[in-house]
Amino acid sequence: MEKITFTELQQRMQLEKKKGGAVKYASRHAEDIFNLFKSLKTNWNVVVNYDLVEFSGKIFVKAVATASTEEDEKQATAFSELSPVPILKTKNGDLKQMSEPQWTGAVQSYAGKYALQSLFAIGDQDVDHIEVADQSLRPNQQYNHQIQKNQQSNFISNDQHDIIEKQITELATITGKSVETVANYYLKKYKLNDFHELLVSGFDIVTNDIQTQIDSRKEN
Repeated sequence: MEKITFTELQQRMQLEKKKGGAVKYASRHAEDIFNLFKSLKTNWNVVVNYDLVEFSGKIFVKAVATASTEEDEKQATAFSELSPVPILKTKNGDLKQMSEPQWTGAVQSYAGKYALQSLFAIGDQDVDHIEVADQSLRPNQQYNHQIQKNQQSNFISNDQHDIIEKQITELATITGKSVETVANYYLKKYKLNDFHELLVSGFDIVTNDIQTQIDSRKEN
């Protein structure tokens, strides 16, 4: 077992995204990060603990990733909203919906992944274009009238919009870029014309992505 510092561990944990299965975009998962960590065989131990917490009447999965040795301990926390199960559109144009246990597992895995990425300062210039995220951020224009009607009440609130704007302003300040440049980057990546078009089911995806970039830049 090799003894290394936490900084060295972070450097070795820079895991690139990969394509797999029918997914057309490269991505990484919590399992991928754990597998890389196990292969390093260092003096560090890593665990992720989960809990359910409530904020403003909404339930979130809280993931706390902890890396520790006998002398040191580092932690990072991420949240993902346990929102109603979204209706997704497949490549064939069909509509589908996960079961509640499947969706809960997906939300937990998402929170765990971002906690681990924050812990190890794993950052990217691009966005995790996983199928669920790409199909649930904005209503598809070809959905039938009833689904569109249901989604109209599921856009992010003004308070959530303000949270995104504050994150973009902070990231712009850190990177030395204009707020407009940073905002346009995320609007383009998430195929939005305005953040008011963002569905509630996509709020955590966008905010976690921006926050990961903020945390990564602060540590560099």
